Amino acid sequence: MTTNQLLYICFLLPFGLFAQSNTNYAEQYDWENPNTSMHISDDLMEISGLTYVPNSSYLYAIQDELGTLFMLDRESGRTVQQIPFWKEGDYEGVEWANGNVYVVKSSGTIYEVVDVGTVHQSVLKFNGFLGSDNDIEGFAYDPKNQQLLLACKAEPGEEIDPNRFKAIYSFDLRSKVFSEEPLLLLDRQAFDAYLRRCKPGPNHNKLCDIFNPEKEDFDLSPTALAIHPITGHFYLTSSKGNLLLIIDRSGDILHIHKLPKELHRQPEGLCFDEQGNLYISNEQKKDTPAVIHFYTYDPN
Repeated sequence: MTTNQLLYICFLLPFGLFAQSNTNYAEQYDWENPNTSMHISDDLMEISGLTYVPNSSYLYAIQDELGTLFMLDRESGRTVQQIPFWKEGDYEGVEWANGNVYVVKSSGTIYEVVDVGTVHQSVLKFNGFLGSDNDIEGFAYDPKNQQLLLACKAEPGEEIDPNRFKAIYSFDLRSKVFSEEPLLLLDRQAFDAYLRRCKPGPNHNKLCDIFNPEKEDFDLSPTALAIHPITGHFYLTSSKGNLLLIIDRSGDILHIHKLPKELHRQPEGLCFDEQGNLYISNEQKKDTPAVIHFYTYDPN
């Protein structure tokens, strides 16, 4: 699919060519009341990425500027093991996929850590066409299509209007090749359409101000990305407005939630377990430690 075709799809989305669900996404998680909040030790202050290890008691986290993986107990947040994998760098995301750990830099470089934490550990490095101007912060594993997804916080790509679009690219885990066309373009017109049709909540006016179509800048700044294991929807945090968004695979906006600042000071890591329960990590702020909030999933 070409960029022009993707632009065409994104243009059509706000005008209702995709059926709207009656699902109340706002109530699938109790955003104001996490089930558990785990304070993280001081050796992991700037937690910038988080992933769940399937069928285990562990999470992996990454710290910005430090080439070390942190294995955490997923019930207490305690650091179980620190695993160096590369030199210092601007690391923004981590994913467990097919038994290996993948880490992404803000420049879009991906590191595959094989046999992680063992004497046989090795690292493969993959450079693509993305760069620091794109500022990759969102990073997710898509098991359905065997891809890693990379969300641009800044420039969406050449010949794509940054005041209208944000881009998500893919990295194929079979061929180890980056897609040079965006997998998905998030169109600010889709945000405007969502805010026009949704039932206004307590922060509706603030959301309308953030995504005001008359503003020059598109105030969406993806900082974390994850795919729900049951619905297949994209969950995305944005530093602008302290938001969590639920987006379907066509780019349609299903829900926007303004996360409470007293809980989520700087949400930069997202991951799910097999049951759809959600972990959101926050970096340390001033005198408060880094924290991971755990939310149980209630589809009903």
